[in-house]
Amino acid sequence: ACGTELNRKRDDPNYYSSNSGMPLDPSSSGFMATHGTYRFLSVHEQTAILVGEGKHGLWRVHENGFVRVYRDARKEGIPEVKKEAVMDIQRVENPTTVNEIEQNRLLDLLVHHYQSIDPNYHNDFRYAFAQDEVSEERWLNWIDLPIYHAKLNKTYEDHVPIDLPYYYCQMSSPDFPHMGSAWHLLKAQPNGNKVGPLGKRAGLDIRENVNDIVRFELFDDAGVWANIGQGNRNTDFMPKTLEELKTRAQTTHWKRVDLAQVDIEVYVMERSYHNSTATYLSMVLVMDEFPYIRPDGYYYDGLTARGHTVTTTTPHNNPTISIENETGKKEVFGLATYGHHHMARIAHGLTGGGCPNKGGDVSTYPWGDAGSGWPTNYEEVTPICDGFLIDIKAWANLDRNWDDEDVFLGNAGDIYAGQEEVLYQAHANHYGQFTDPWNVNRNAENPYELDFTEDGEIQPIPANESEAAAVPVVNFTIDFGMAGVVNKFIPLDLDLSPRACLADEAAAEAARSGVSGRAASWVCSGLILIFLLMV
Repeated sequence: ACGTELNRKRDDPNYYSSNSGMPLDPSSSGFMATHGTYRFLSVHEQTAILVGEGKHGLWRVHENGFVRVYRDARKEGIPEVKKEAVMDIQRVENPTTVNEIEQNRLLDLLVHHYQSIDPNYHNDFRYAFAQDEVSEERWLNWIDLPIYHAKLNKTYEDHVPIDLPYYYCQMSSPDFPHMGSAWHLLKAQPNGNKVGPLGKRAGLDIRENVNDIVRFELFDDAGVWANIGQGNRNTDFMPKTLEELKTRAQTTHWKRVDLAQVDIEVYVMERSYHNSTATYLSMVLVMDEFPYIRPDGYYYDGLTARGHTVTTTTPHNNPTISIENETGKKEVFGLATYGHHHMARIAHGLTGGGCPNKGGDVSTYPWGDAGSGWPTNYEEVTPICDGFLIDIKAWANLDRNWDDEDVFLGNAGDIYAGQEEVLYQAHANHYGQFTDPWNVNRNAENPYELDFTEDGEIQPIPANESEAAAVPVVNFTIDFGMAGVVNKFIPLDLDLSPRACLADEAAAEAARSGVSGRAASWVCSGLILIFLLMV
């Protein structure tokens, strides 16, 4: 771009590098929204920045140690009567009996005919709700398997117990049409899908459940808030009956959680509901608080068989938390409503408005027997709707930390990769010689004066380019004492065609104008194309 002093030609293999060989990493920006509220995500120099609204409401969910897998509609499934038989099935080496052969056949069905999250799995078979668990052929349309199951090939054999809940808030509509390139760019980078110790205890690294995840850090003035009420538990607690809703108001007071006392991890998570190819982005908070494991079932049995001792077997549905400038922990109260910003969902053409008040599959919310999250969540761990809030103001390094001493040094560029000593050049001149009369009259000398000339004189200003070219050039060396490094960028091909509602708009525009669908697509994705041409 003009005005940048980058004097490389387009055919220079280092065109997308600075003059010192530092890579110019791609930038991308976009926005997402729900409930008419916008959040902005940008990536610059391998740093992601997410800014949305303050005090965004959170729902709590708790993974139960299972993954749900769905049958390919075109293929044979597990017979309904064999459901229990396949829950802890193992492969038999060199089978000889009819039962052993059948056991391996059933495991092969699970391995090859059932999927959880697969980007290549684009057929017309969608999630089967509870009443459609079994097909017309009496095959299981889906089945929940513990993470120790043979289908998962011992991927999670040494996984820590999943004993922590996490709190999430959906930030995007399906397939986040206005910022797909930014998210897909950042999640592919070196720090994508790296989950911290609390996140692992919450099961956020179980890739069969979570499509992709990136850890973020809150800015200093952003925080987590807890509704501790106004001091009267009778009114601070949510109303639970129609009569209560009619006769009293719930009293609330959100105060900042003392993060000096509470360890947290913050993430942006991409996850689908059920086996749909559409995914959503959510902000996720994990706190080192309120551990629980249900003392029953295949996951619990798997834990104890592997030597884990489970002691936290009661869910914390009336949690307490440390609050800034408060003594002792304070009880946290959830709301009866969907969220504290959702007072008029129906007026805006949305449905629901009440807190589901139990864990499990959100399913057909607000109708039917709906939970607050995913089918692999404990039902008994309640969402505590908006008992906790988070400020959506966070950042993430997508590779190296900037406080590393070797990162971004002058010898870090690709041209000097691995070199500790680098040759420098400078036009010969007498740099730093004092000429101000006050300094001259007192014979002051500059201790940092640099004389790169043969005659000790200040180099006159060249009259033209020829004179400038005739000025001697001095070579000298700087020894950095270490090799410099730069951020690693992982290149990828981005699908820039319109997504979700933008694709619908492009198709409608094509129908109105007679323009081909592909041409209309270029119109909708024009802003993204401009970005790519400028990088």
